[in-house]
Amino acid sequence: MGEKRKWKWLFLLLLLCLCGCGRKTESGQNVQDNKTYTIFYTNLAGTKLEEKNYTPVSDRFDGILTELLNEFENPPSSDISSAMPLGVSINGYTMGVDDLVVDFNAAYLGISNVQEVLLRAGLVKTLVQLPGVMRVKFTVDGQPLTDSDGQEVSAMNEDTFVNTQEKGINSYHYVTLNLYFSNAAGDKVVKEMRNVFYSSNLIMEKVIVEQIIRGPVNERLLPVADPSVSVRSVKIAKGVCVIDLDGKFDTAPNNKVEPETALYAFVNAICDACDVRGVQFRMNGESQVRFRGQVSLDQVFERDADMIEASGVSEPLTEIFLDEEGIETERPDENETEAKENSAEAAQAFSGASQTSGTEQTGGEAPEETDASERATEERGKETETSQGISEKETEGNSRVTGNGSGVGVDPALVEDFG
Repeated sequence: MGEKRKWKWLFLLLLLCLCGCGRKTESGQNVQDNKTYTIFYTNLAGTKLEEKNYTPVSDRFDGILTELLNEFENPPSSDISSAMPLGVSINGYTMGVDDLVVDFNAAYLGISNVQEVLLRAGLVKTLVQLPGVMRVKFTVDGQPLTDSDGQEVSAMNEDTFVNTQEKGINSYHYVTLNLYFSNAAGDKVVKEMRNVFYSSNLIMEKVIVEQIIRGPVNERLLPVADPSVSVRSVKIAKGVCVIDLDGKFDTAPNNKVEPETALYAFVNAICDACDVRGVQFRMNGESQVRFRGQVSLDQVFERDADMIEASGVSEPLTEIFLDEEGIETERPDENETEAKENSAEAAQAFSGASQTSGTEQTGGEAPEETDASERATEERGKETETSQGISEKETEGNSRVTGNGSGVGVDPALVEDFG
């Protein structure tokens, strides 16, 4: 009897273990029966994500994944759209230890920046709910996805994306900027204030750089850069704003503006409005150059109040409206009321920005870079309530396998069509 009782207890123990463990997937991962997943689609305007719940039929990893992807591409109702743009399809996927690699067809390279951010955000937020999937990585026709600098885009998780305002990815901010241009003598910068409505997909630093490149409104002031200069990237590295411009920046728009004046127009404007300690310049990715043959760019330029001439503020105040790609456009009427309601708060926030003065310029190696859009979107996320508008933190320009992204965000974005 003792022997039989022992085997009976062993059998019961084994049965309890089997009941408590749940079923295993083909990949060796536990699957919770009847678990409800959230599928992320877009609204019909294609500006923000919408959620729908779905309960898979399969109890195996591959089966559930197939069902989720099918639901992702085929919305269950007519009031929402798939975040997968027309023509884009998934070639296949590979499951690693923690990462799920999703391979798109070549049509992915032709989608807009807004479509790309929503596609990434929707797919990542959908797939990381799967057991064992901690991150999602993207490839195109088997090749790693790269950003505008040719760097491979890292795997993403839900924290890669942050919420913007309730109106979604195309919501607008309103700020009053202190821009700087050259005085008539070319040896000082003069403040010109400008009201700017800009998309939440853009980062403040890049908005400032592009506005300065566009030139002054005040006819008494001189431009500090040729208007054809292209912005290759704008990034933040350990509190330093790193601006990479093309070679046209080395050509002076006139013979009067001194090189230091041109540089400090950007430095003082960015330090006035943004939480950075200084600015570093690059031309075509290189810092070991002498700007216009005189000033070494291999240093960090800090705000210099002595470079500012007291008079010459442009009147009246100019208003500029930028779309989600940083292109000047008409007033965004549907956002006008919201923008004006936020104007006082925005003006107060930026008037309180760091006003560090001094003429010291410090040299040293460029610190490891992080995307300015990550910091910018985090700040915007603190100012707004949770919504389903998604902005991507991972890149500031449009990510492309070829690395030839044009000059956002949203960077992917915020992309560099994103700003």
